[in-house]
Amino acid sequence: MSATATWSEFLRDPNRVIEAMETSGEITLVRRSAPDVRLTDAEAALATEQTLGSLTLLLSLAMDDDVLTRLVGKLTYAFPWIELLPEDERPEFVADFLNQARAGLSLGRLDTLTTTLAAWRDTATAYADPTIQVDGSDLHYLKEPVPVPNPSDIG
Repeated sequence: MSATATWSEFLRDPNRVIEAMETSGEITLVRRSAPDVRLTDAEAALATEQTLGSLTLLLSLAMDDDVLTRLVGKLTYAFPWIELLPEDERPEFVADFLNQARAGLSLGRLDTLTTTLAAWRDTATAYADPTIQVDGSDLHYLKEPVPVPNPSDIG
């Protein structure tokens, strides 16, 4: 269980805060006008990353067609929005998820996995939007290119 302290407490009495971190394994430093910061033992964090990497690799290696089909069916419990994806794209989501997890864990950067999940969730949202035609029949193609302003120049 993570302990909690304020940023001010950490600045005033860092030894007490570090002691609390060592007791609980990690501590979250709450800041008023910025995201919270989590302090953890580097060795424990590395062990967690290595364990997650090993589990992801084992899961990927065990992924035959039958396992993939069962996993796709069960993932709706964790990610209910998967139901909104076409059935033929669900295995692609699982493969992409596992690939990104392996790649991110190998670099110690799980934010790539967060980005992948958000992209797939947004894709499911687009499929669920009744104003969007999945087959693209609602798209209007231009006969000639039209210049558009650079979005970064718009105030």
